[in-house]
Amino acid sequence: LGLALSWAAIALPSMMAQSTWQPGHAGIGFGPPQGKQWVQMVSSPHLAVKAGKRARGQQNAELRFVIQNGLHINSHTPHSRFLIPTTLTLNQPTGVEIANIKYPTGVDYHFRFSPNDALSVYTGEFGVLVQVHARPGNYALHGQLHYQACDDRSCNPPKTLPITLNVTAK
Repeated sequence: LGLALSWAAIALPSMMAQSTWQPGHAGIGFGPPQGKQWVQMVSSPHLAVKAGKRARGQQNAELRFVIQNGLHINSHTPHSRFLIPTTLTLNQPTGVEIANIKYPTGVDYHFRFSPNDALSVYTGEFGVLVQVHARPGNYALHGQLHYQACDDRSCNPPKTLPITLNVTAK
């Protein structure tokens, strides 16, 4: 059973400013073929939490993503309902609860194709905070990051990046 989680538009201090760090991933690129991703998860897929009741067994995991240099993706809260927001979905296996997910606030950019309208976007590196509660055990949370990569002239079709978060609760 998958659960789509909505993101809070609350930015944490560590996520307020976007990094200028731009890696040189040779495996991602703008344009064909369809299998390439323009966003990669760069954080560890492993999370250790203290098991217990909801209040004591909570652990925050910051999932870090990097967007290919020269591209942007819409924030989770784009300024227009016609734009595709960045969203994360994660399953919740028995014994695990996703208490909350927080997206960073997007940065407003003006592009040549629409100089009077700002777009709320992510560029470079960004983090998404996931609050996890778990009973003792090992769990694999599967999900996906859904996004649309664009440059300053055009957008590619939306993509889905598979995500796995391995949770160990002791």
